[in-house]
Amino acid sequence: MKVFRERGLLNEPINVSRSSAAAFGTFVVEGVRHILEGLDHVLFVLCLVVGAFSIGGLIWRVTGFTLGHSVTLSLGFFGFVPSGDWFVPLVELIIAATIIYAAYIAIRPSKAEASEVRMFAITGFIGLIHGLGFSFVLQHILKVTSPNIWQSLLAFNVGIEIGQLMIVLVASLLILAASKVREEFGRYLRLTIGAGAAAVAGYWVIERSVPIFQMLV
Repeated sequence: MKVFRERGLLNEPINVSRSSAAAFGTFVVEGVRHILEGLDHVLFVLCLVVGAFSIGGLIWRVTGFTLGHSVTLSLGFFGFVPSGDWFVPLVELIIAATIIYAAYIAIRPSKAEASEVRMFAITGFIGLIHGLGFSFVLQHILKVTSPNIWQSLLAFNVGIEIGQLMIVLVASLLILAASKVREEFGRYLRLTIGAGAAAVAGYWVIERSVPIFQMLV
């Protein structure tokens, strides 16, 4: 016998499916939804796109970010991270700071890209930070004791990658289209995205510093 529990008020009937494919699809959708609704992750990926001036550079950046967040998504979900009340606010603060850094790379005057290996390492490290953010959300929709846990984790990660590729594709096409009309338009769009992301992230840094400061005092 299996017991299914649902918290909160039930406004609509719940359909229980025993299909593994349906369960996999559910967590893929959750992964896509989370990254598209998580503005901080969206802004960082946008900065990755506008900071790359070649397909190769973009692939190195996105691959590093993907590998990084895939690792800490699992580690954070299974609890292999500090459990103090300060940890989640600190991670969210650092995520905001990484957006500012990525925006700086995107709008710096020189088009000379850093070495591919270096950018791969940088975005991989930053991906480790963002992966912790993904894990905090996953903990609210999936329990460690749930059946088919690794299948659900894989599906959630696949969903994140699909959402990430959607952002990359749309942003790349917009920049390409703007550049085709006039080269300066592409540069202006890069600058606008980078500066806008930095401004929003700067506000978040201030806002997310408050709870940490309150814990210290």
